[in-house]
Amino acid sequence: MSFGNGNTLMNGEFMGFVVDDASIVALRGWAERQGHPAATVQQGGPDMFAQMLESTTPPRLAVVDVDGQSDPVSTAARLAGMCGRECRLVIIGSVNDVALYRRIVGAGAADYLVKPLTAEQINQSLAAALRGPSAAQPTVKESRIVAVIGARGGVGASTIALNLGWIMAHELGLTTALLDLDLQFGTSALALDLEAGRGLRDIVGSPQRVDNLMITSSMVAESENFSVLGAEEAVDEIIHMDGGAITALLKEMKSSVDVMIIDMPRHMIAAQKRAVMAAHEIVIVSDMSLTGIRDTLRIKNALIGLGCPATITLVTARTNAAGVGQIDRAVFEKGVQAKIDASIAEDSAAFTAASNSGKALAETAPRASVTKVLRELAGRLAKIEATATGKASPFDKLFKVFGGKKTAKQAAS
Repeated sequence: MSFGNGNTLMNGEFMGFVVDDASIVALRGWAERQGHPAATVQQGGPDMFAQMLESTTPPRLAVVDVDGQSDPVSTAARLAGMCGRECRLVIIGSVNDVALYRRIVGAGAADYLVKPLTAEQINQSLAAALRGPSAAQPTVKESRIVAVIGARGGVGASTIALNLGWIMAHELGLTTALLDLDLQFGTSALALDLEAGRGLRDIVGSPQRVDNLMITSSMVAESENFSVLGAEEAVDEIIHMDGGAITALLKEMKSSVDVMIIDMPRHMIAAQKRAVMAAHEIVIVSDMSLTGIRDTLRIKNALIGLGCPATITLVTARTNAAGVGQIDRAVFEKGVQAKIDASIAEDSAAFTAASNSGKALAETAPRASVTKVLRELAGRLAKIEATATGKASPFDKLFKVFGGKKTAKQAAS
């Protein structure tokens, strides 16, 4: 159990939030039969659950009452987005309507139960929810989400995020979208000689405004497989960014692309906890300095404290072979309490040439050593490996084209 708001604790296995006494009694009866404390069922609705999710991870199973909500479908969609893929959400309400049931399930809930709740009804629904979707149901495509965070400013996290996205799209054949969350100083579109799209500010301002049409109109396509979602808002304005809106955006896009890369400024970690929790991979980029050690460790510990399920990959950037002006590798790894997964050397000539031409590094310098490191890192994050049938994977083709001698499996590991 972890701390939530006030004196209420969020149980890691089950929580219920209901508004009427009869439902509380029925749901607490089920909870106690499963060995859960009575306190796992709280008198409160979606707002109480959402508020607790701001500071702690969701339970494995949640039951939420939407009675009194003006738009129960939107409420269900918002909660499903906040909970993420690891939590099974069951909605309850008083409206007995099959169309409403279908819309709520379509919004991401595992089930919709109509009051008054009975013991048999609760047993069947919650048991099915915990089992997950039936094996007979078709698998819905879900994006792999990779968040890139710079431990310090100027370490090249945005450049790395952009080049990882370009490689995944152009060389690994994955449909890839890059979400640049720095709405005022983001460089993703500029680095590819693209005009930043319009509409991201509206999208991140309100969960209710997130829909596929708005997202599509705001994205700028660099190619058939690679798109950028960014902005260049005025620097003298305060930009409101709703955590629920970011989660809704990721949920809306998860079936339309293979990989979502989030270029996340480090100061947004606290405000975008749900986006962090949705990530499959988190890349922390740092230089090899004392400040880099401190801030990498702080970010890593914050992610661990949140209970983040993502794999954390540590990348050092702007390194030089002579070691001038940087901490020794062994000292750095001891300081951050983790091994360095990839090291990107300082190659100002290659990066500057790519930036000035408005192209990705892998396009302007495909055989550069820094490009090879980025290529291997992209394959690792995208989970590209040799196929079980022995057929060539995208990695096999890459190493054949660029002269590498490693096998796909060796590169991915």
